[in-house]
Amino acid sequence: MSSHSILLAHGSRDALWCQTLENGLKSMQADLLQPVSLAYMEMASPSLETQVIERYQQGDRHFIILPLFFSAGRHLLVDVPGQLEALQQLYPDVSFSLKEPLGKQAIFWQFLSGAINDQLSEQDPVKVQLA
Repeated sequence: MSSHSILLAHGSRDALWCQTLENGLKSMQADLLQPVSLAYMEMASPSLETQVIERYQQGDRHFIILPLFFSAGRHLLVDVPGQLEALQQLYPDVSFSLKEPLGKQAIFWQFLSGAINDQLSEQDPVKVQLA
């Protein structure tokens, strides 16, 4: 059974917001174990449904959904399972694996602490005085 992984982000009407994620995925694609596509929950495209339908037409029958969320809120607890259930009804021969959000992974927080420390250690050439 052919599988495909989908990074699932919230989405935004701001094209620059989406471009940041799309550029990030392009930059790391060569380092990933398999090709990964990007989908958005709302306000941007492609949607999760669109990605599944397109990949289904290309022969994929198992989808690994990797949420680009810090934690599981309404989208991951209610909306995404509902979407997957609806897709399962359309395509009974498909299986889905919904992974934990990034915030559940220790390596994410290790990376984030390093990125924060990098920001804090930079010498800011412009000093703003607050009254």
